[in-house]
Amino acid sequence: MSDRAELEVFDSVSAAADPAVQVELLNMAWADGDSAGIAHALAVIAKARGMSTTAADAGLTRPALYKALSERGNPSLSSLLGIMNALGVKAHFQISN
Repeated sequence: MSDRAELEVFDSVSAAADPAVQVELLNMAWADGDSAGIAHALAVIAKARGMSTTAADAGLTRPALYKALSERGNPSLSSLLGIMNALGVKAHFQISN
């Protein structure tokens, strides 16, 4: 018997199958204000839901979706809105005083 503790590898895509995790992931990324973090959160959710389905629903090819949500991606606003719509992500804004 080994003295080493065995740790399970965390699989963010499997965890993101839960809608509550998806919401928290997006809220944390938005609060950080980092566009790469937001793209990563959307990519994890898209992978959890299926990249091919998400791409088709967003009006993008699968490679274009991967590129847009990659670490170096910079999706256009129309692509971003299409991806959000395909994932059922809604944003709410308010003006602070």
